[in-house]
Amino acid sequence: MIKRIIFKRKNNYILKYFLLLLLFIIILYLISFYYFNNREYFVIPKFTDKYFVIPTNKEGEVVDYLDKKSLNNINDEIQDFDFKNIDELDFTIQLYSNDNFENIFKHLNNLLVNKKEIIDHEDIFVFYKKTEIGTQYFITYKNYISKNNASEACDLLTIVKSCIILNLQN
Repeated sequence: MIKRIIFKRKNNYILKYFLLLLLFIIILYLISFYYFNNREYFVIPKFTDKYFVIPTNKEGEVVDYLDKKSLNNINDEIQDFDFKNIDELDFTIQLYSNDNFENIFKHLNNLLVNKKEIIDHEDIFVFYKKTEIGTQYFITYKNYISKNNASEACDLLTIVKSCIILNLQN
């Protein structure tokens, strides 16, 4: 009989400790679940640095291929087209740019046909810039005296999704 009482007491202690341990584990799990669920896992900071850096001091290391031109430097003839003189342009809004003149011509015709009520053809400037990697063609809209004037007009312009203002005097 004494053995039964001792055995029952041991069972009671074991059961009490087991329940206490189980309760402790459940509370610990709930606290950790709340803590990890309500916090930010990681924060990606805004990237403000330059995407690439060309070193000024190469520390004696020779950088290869600095004098190479692009493979796209094909000396193609400029099409027989009435390009505008951009010497008197200050600030202008870029409507379209491409390195293929056929795409420029198609876009210009589409623009003048579909938007003829909005755009006067005198306000459209078509010009090109030759660089070492090829010829880039531009379609721009109006001439503005300052960047602020071009920016204000850009906000009211509905023919482009986002405005690029070109400073042609630099």
